[in-house]
Amino acid sequence: MKRLISNILVLVITLTAVSCNDWLSINTDPNRPSNESAPVEIRLPWIQYYYTYSWAVAGVRTNAITQLITANASYDVWGDFIGRYANWNPNQDANITPFQHWYVGAANNIPDIISKAQETGANHYEAAALAIKSMGFIMMCDLFGEVQYTQSISEDFSPGFDTGDVVYAGCLKDLEKAIELFSQPQPDGVTPLSEGDPWCGGDISKWIKLCYGLKARWMGTLSKTGQYDPEGILDALEKALQSNADNVVMSHYNAETGGSSVLSSALYGPSLVWRNAAYAETNRLNRWYINLLTNFKGSGVRDPRASKLIPSAMCNVKLSGDGSKIISYSWMEDKGVNVQGIEDGWKINRYAGGAIQAMFSLAKSDVVIEYKDDDILKYYNSKEEFIRNAGEYYTPESATMENLDKSVRITYHSGAMYANSSNPAYVEDIKYVQLRNDGLKESNGLAQNDMNCYYSLSTATRELGFVQGTGTFYTRPDSDTDIITWSEMCFIKAEVLFRKGDRQGALDAYKEGIRSHFERMNQKLRNWEAQGCCTTAMGIDVSFAYAPMRQEDIDAYMLGPAVCQSAGELTMSDIMMQKFIAMGYNYQNWNDMRRFNYYAGNIADYGVVYTEMNCPVYRTQDRATFKADDSDDMFYVRRMAQCYTETDYNSSETNKTVVELYGKYGIEGALDYKIYSIPVWWDWTK
Repeated sequence: MKRLISNILVLVITLTAVSCNDWLSINTDPNRPSNESAPVEIRLPWIQYYYTYSWAVAGVRTNAITQLITANASYDVWGDFIGRYANWNPNQDANITPFQHWYVGAANNIPDIISKAQETGANHYEAAALAIKSMGFIMMCDLFGEVQYTQSISEDFSPGFDTGDVVYAGCLKDLEKAIELFSQPQPDGVTPLSEGDPWCGGDISKWIKLCYGLKARWMGTLSKTGQYDPEGILDALEKALQSNADNVVMSHYNAETGGSSVLSSALYGPSLVWRNAAYAETNRLNRWYINLLTNFKGSGVRDPRASKLIPSAMCNVKLSGDGSKIISYSWMEDKGVNVQGIEDGWKINRYAGGAIQAMFSLAKSDVVIEYKDDDILKYYNSKEEFIRNAGEYYTPESATMENLDKSVRITYHSGAMYANSSNPAYVEDIKYVQLRNDGLKESNGLAQNDMNCYYSLSTATRELGFVQGTGTFYTRPDSDTDIITWSEMCFIKAEVLFRKGDRQGALDAYKEGIRSHFERMNQKLRNWEAQGCCTTAMGIDVSFAYAPMRQEDIDAYMLGPAVCQSAGELTMSDIMMQKFIAMGYNYQNWNDMRRFNYYAGNIADYGVVYTEMNCPVYRTQDRATFKADDSDDMFYVRRMAQCYTETDYNSSETNKTVVELYGKYGIEGALDYKIYSIPVWWDWTK
């Protein structure tokens, strides 16, 4: 099976390489290599690509668990795994994509690239392959707990599982071997790493720093275990990234063509986080995450990053008499879906009222919709509160509201976006600005530097230039993928020093982590500004979402109450919640949140680390089962279930492993709904 999959990937490489540009242009190979002859410089970029796709899927879905992202629906529809995870009610189908892209797209080809590298003396390619092998298998271990590792790449159709501690030990050993190989020069005449390395451009020093950064990250993940080694982490950090210049980033481009993945149909050029978070109109941000950026820990401070990380949409739009031109408008910033609570004036959580409206229609002339009292009172405490809430998002110029005897009549005027339904639950959905960005293909070639959302039930909003969403820093078609950053290293150091009692050192590292993330963002924002992204193809100013942040705003934030100023007052919560913002959609957020038990406050000496968090209100548990007490480890989502390729086609080994390890907790098999509550090996509270 391994050989068949490897041959398929080489076929993909040869068929698509000639149609790609930018970073994929290095894969062009006119000789159409076979699996045995494919050179290392062709193999490595594709292994990097499929690892990164797996990482992006894992990051978006696990950050639904962390309450960063949610979806318009809480139930199981195709592709709507985000809503289930955001409501802490996961299901098995969500797990196949990260598993498949790692094992099929990347892991299956690593033995071959290592063999070819050893054969040709390309030790830097062997080192890169070992580093990525470690990254992928630890990711699988963090997601699933137990994975096929020592038996994974073989002819065996029913491979056994390895426990997490075995995986971690093997991956850290491979990482040390990678560092050793990177530290040796390649023989003369061997293909330089620069010819097949989109991540670091062949910069060996960057690779070595990446390896040490990964070592620090993974050793830090073991904070609940007896293997936690603060001095070892600090030693690794000394050799890891030292500034933003050392960041390892995968660049992307807004493309219409360039070939597409056989595993996902995704175009190869655009961002993989965009593809998973903002390609469709279904995803939204969570209110808890919005609050981090607009009122961090109740400080009343708005983060300068907010307008870059939160999407905004046009509102109060006035059209010309013939409806062909936008005359005036204002902006509405996404309010975030209140997954953890009930909105003012409502009787129930929004999800209990059905799916959030995914798309809205544009009124080109007056549109009248009546909402019956009986329907209104299913959701709202009173008609008056329905009118009051709707009035927050529709001015009298955009909509007229009439309180009638048995209904409320709303007349949506020209320029208003509205839900074309008489269901009153949809009216306020306009405040949940979708994450979607239009890629070049999706916008029908509007403009490569215009990645805003124009999607509607018709082409009307695109023709007008009506921006339905500006998107966010991490979720645009040409947003970068951060493999590892200096900011992360700073926060890891801050955590370790805080644990050791060096509060001043922790404070300094914590502040540098925040500062460096501002600068990392501004680097990309300056690029977007230079590319003309601050003005849409129709001449609309969106610089508030795309332009660099002003240094005076950054300085004011750094000196304000959202940032701790005193070593004596610094808390683990300050460190980890600022780290959460800086990590974007990295699945490491979920690792961190599990290490500190979400909002339980039962990790000794640290109190509640993720403050203002609570359990999702609409947690139906129809596909997963958890303990009822939120001080219990098993109240929270602790892992993904094994994906259906294992439970369907390797059921004997999968069930045997799960029952042997977790039968004592009442787990009867891999499909037992309680499996999501079982901590992975490093996650048990001491």
